Amino acid sequence: MKIEAIHAEAYRGGKGDTCLVTPFFEGDDPAGLRAGKAAAAALCALSARGVFTGKTGQCQCLPTPRDRTQAVLAVGVGSRAKLSAEGARRAAGTAAGPLSRHRVRHVFLDVTRMPDRFAEAFVEGLVLAQYRFEVYRKGDPEGGAAVEAVTLIVPDGVNPDRAARDTHRAALIAMGVNGARQLADTASNDLTPSALAEFARGVARESGMSCTVLGPREMAELGMNALLGVAKGAAEEPRLVVMEYRHARAKKTILLAGKGVCFDAGGISIKPAQGMHEMKYDMCGAAAVLCAMMTLAHLGPRVNLVAVVPAVENKTGARAQTPGDIVRAYNGKTIEVRNTDAEGRLILADALAYAVEKHAPDVVVDLATLTGACVVALGHYAAGVLGNDDGLVASLVGAGEETGDRLWPLPLWDEYCDLIKGDHADLCNISPGRDAGTITGAAFIKEFVGGTPWAHIDIAGVAYGVKHIPHLNPKHATGFGVRLLTRWVMDQAKAAK
Repeated sequence: MKIEAIHAEAYRGGKGDTCLVTPFFEGDDPAGLRAGKAAAAALCALSARGVFTGKTGQCQCLPTPRDRTQAVLAVGVGSRAKLSAEGARRAAGTAAGPLSRHRVRHVFLDVTRMPDRFAEAFVEGLVLAQYRFEVYRKGDPEGGAAVEAVTLIVPDGVNPDRAARDTHRAALIAMGVNGARQLADTASNDLTPSALAEFARGVARESGMSCTVLGPREMAELGMNALLGVAKGAAEEPRLVVMEYRHARAKKTILLAGKGVCFDAGGISIKPAQGMHEMKYDMCGAAAVLCAMMTLAHLGPRVNLVAVVPAVENKTGARAQTPGDIVRAYNGKTIEVRNTDAEGRLILADALAYAVEKHAPDVVVDLATLTGACVVALGHYAAGVLGNDDGLVASLVGAGEETGDRLWPLPLWDEYCDLIKGDHADLCNISPGRDAGTITGAAFIKEFVGGTPWAHIDIAGVAYGVKHIPHLNPKHATGFGVRLLTRWVMDQAKAAK
């Protein structure tokens, strides 16, 4: 998306497929908008009748072919006192539909009366709202057009070049989110573990990072039996992806890990048929981590980053792992596998233990669609976060509030950790009952990070199918975690200078 910025006096309108988008606070006078006389008069009339008042979710498009602007789109952003970055994103999501239907390709966004950073959040929301997944369709059945250029109309005291640069960065991050969505929405017969590894290799080549991919033979030699056990029932071989970004002046190394179960049938503990097609989304943690790395490589933070992605399929073949099997993980701990559908923690166990030992990170964060219990606890509007370091958890929660990838902390007390002790092995991959499933899943993973500061983010409820957010189509994956990790890593890099 091409982005530039101009001062108000330089605005001359546009021709053809252009539109002036003017955000509108609830209760404001439409006569003051930069909309041309005809559009302003129409908006005043609509406001007087209560048709368009600037409430959140309202949107009014007015063709103005005789004015210097071809069309005006007034977008309600609600109360001035309550407007947030997420409100700006949602306003953009509301605006995206009319812009597409009217085949607008160039938007002039008037932010002269908006708070700082409104333009960045609005453009981010617009990029997210324009995401389409048409890989398996002919043509474009949803019709419409995509906005290809945005010209910001900024206040006199704002540097246009800086405004354009900051907004372009927001658009870049949103494109990274859409990359994760594209990966997640791809059918599992195409996005196999080897295909996910090839994607990672391609990202590394294009961005100058290094990428190592381990196959089953290398993992067997290393003793990664927890990961290999999950993959035993599938014809597709597993992969372990390790991607590295290095900065010459880095003072900190961050390890990011993403669960990459490319399809999860549950193994012998098979899932119900209803909804099983959605289990292609069990690699959303991996997609978020890989696309966050791709985005961060462009932004260049002054930290070292390591991403580890265990990629498998969990199926029910003749050689599949069975409930009651005991495996020895990379770090030597034995695990009683009582439920083969609690597989994400098993593959993360080996991946994290290996990466922590090999790279000695200062901090570890993992993302995983780990438990249905997290959906029960938090629904579809926040991910659960747990860890062994309160400061780390708090920093992630703060980054989530800024980006819209919201997190809610859950406890990880010693009593919960006792629940995953095994009867016949060191650990059991499930707790005795159904209580605190999200917490006991995290307690299991905790056993494989040693004393390194670590946080686990359970994204099971927010990775796909999220409704009532205008810039996220519920038919598609959300890309949750890309914005969160990008913002958090950039914050960490800034703090480490």
